[in-house]
Amino acid sequence: MIAAGLRVLVIGAGSIGRRHAVNLTTTGATVDITDPQPDRADEAPAGRAVPFPPGDMGSYDGVVVASPTAAHCEQAMAALATGAKVLIEKPLALTSDQGREVVDAAGDRVMVGYNLRLHEPLEHLVEAVRDGCVGDVLAARLWFGSYLPDWRPGTDYRASYSARADLGGGVLLDAIHELDMLFWLFDDRLDVLAAFVDRVGELEIDVEDTVKVLLRHAGRVPIELSLDYLSRCYRRGVEVIGSKATARLDWARAVLEIEDSNGVRTEPADTPIARSYEREASVFVDWIQDRALPPVDGPTGLRSVHLADLIRDAAARTSSRPL
Repeated sequence: MIAAGLRVLVIGAGSIGRRHAVNLTTTGATVDITDPQPDRADEAPAGRAVPFPPGDMGSYDGVVVASPTAAHCEQAMAALATGAKVLIEKPLALTSDQGREVVDAAGDRVMVGYNLRLHEPLEHLVEAVRDGCVGDVLAARLWFGSYLPDWRPGTDYRASYSARADLGGGVLLDAIHELDMLFWLFDDRLDVLAAFVDRVGELEIDVEDTVKVLLRHAGRVPIELSLDYLSRCYRRGVEVIGSKATARLDWARAVLEIEDSNGVRTEPADTPIARSYEREASVFVDWIQDRALPPVDGPTGLRSVHLADLIRDAAARTSSRPL
């Protein structure tokens, strides 16, 4: 991976945009960073701050859209119009209609930022399932929970995009990694049987803090999905129950387990998440230079947004109480 000579623009100087700027600079790329709040770009630890919107976006080989979800479609379309390759931080867009607009315009020039596709413990779990280690898949469950006010120390959670509907917040899209995991583990043969999407806690937000979903894969395999902003102690994991064994990745306990009739085999799952972002930056610059393929392309990224729409639709059919 040698990125010398490449010019990359990062749109958005929040925590994720700053992370992208640092990692891309490490690859050797020349990085500019921009934000509607100029001071945020000025204070970024890497990259040269440029005005928002940039005057000459056509001079960049790659563009990273790391803004709040509500701005993804508009900014991605502007970047794509220049001919650049574009990394859009997850999710691809606010809705599947917006996502389809981006995909139709992009051709093969969009990569969606699902960094967990490059997280080694999750790669090992997916390999175990796909290689038949668990046998025939009989059931699965995925869970994520973390207390939103603890996410960004030193900042007011109420002002974050996560907490605000106008910026595209809410735990369903914020934790959309779990939806992408479903497609990575299985395929697009997923039916939403029932869903609950609502605000049940006392956080001062105008978006959902809790999501519970029952899905079915290939017409027979039940899948449980649980997401929330309320768990005071961080929890995240994936469990796949098969006819031979159960594979379980628990990020909170930092362990990957394969459990069968002979006992439990374990391996540490303590690879820092930061490493997946570093790998993502390397893949992005290699993709710009036609030396790699994106782990998640536009059409694949659109699947998760479409599934999120289906989950909201299913929840709306069982509840008429507005947020």
